[in-house]
Amino acid sequence: MKRQVPFTLRFDQDLYDRVKTTSRRQGRSITAFVQEAVARRLEEEEAAVLFKAFTLVGEDSDEASVEFASDAQREVALKGE
Repeated sequence: MKRQVPFTLRFDQDLYDRVKTTSRRQGRSITAFVQEAVARRLEEEEAAVLFKAFTLVGEDSDEASVEFASDAQREVALKGE
């Protein structure tokens, strides 16, 4: 198991109550609920960054050419024949 680092979070009362109610309903600790929520949000953010990067590549058709990759894949695939 990865080492966990304890730290304090501050929620307004309404948010805390919602987290507490939801985590209890799911039979989980507040810590597990918050860890999952933060991990999911980080994954969404990382996916958005990658999407933006790939979108930028596609904006310039000269730079978006993937022929070199196709040629490289073809070379590797045919190398064993």
